[in-house]
Amino acid sequence: MSDLEFENSEFRDFRVPEEKHELYVELRDTASSPLHDANMTDIFLLAFGYGYKKAGREPFKNGRALFQRSSLNESTLWIMKAVAVDEVNTSDILIDNKKIRDITEEYACGGITELHNKVVAPGDSLIALSDDLLKLENRGDL
Repeated sequence: MSDLEFENSEFRDFRVPEEKHELYVELRDTASSPLHDANMTDIFLLAFGYGYKKAGREPFKNGRALFQRSSLNESTLWIMKAVAVDEVNTSDILIDNKKIRDITEEYACGGITELHNKVVAPGDSLIALSDDLLKLENRGDL
């Protein structure tokens, strides 16, 4: 699938449930957060990873736009496609960009609560996040 096909697909934005939008804002705006001043795209991608590896998918309907697809690079789009293929166990999904987006959003929806809880928990949230990444790396999941 070419970038042109993905760019010409039927959606523009990646969305999050309205009730979880505040979690993104808090992670970005809280001075003590290791994600302070990060852009929403990066926080979403971290939540997507947490959802994929730790929390699972959380379906939702009618979300709020968080960022535009055009802010993602080709490598990131291919990671999303790979996760979608892994999820449905067939490469047929590669022609369904909306379904790829839905799977990505659902993993991010599942992961944002886990990520938020790590960051706001007592202690050093940067160490907690680093420990999670090291555990995944040691298991060979990265």
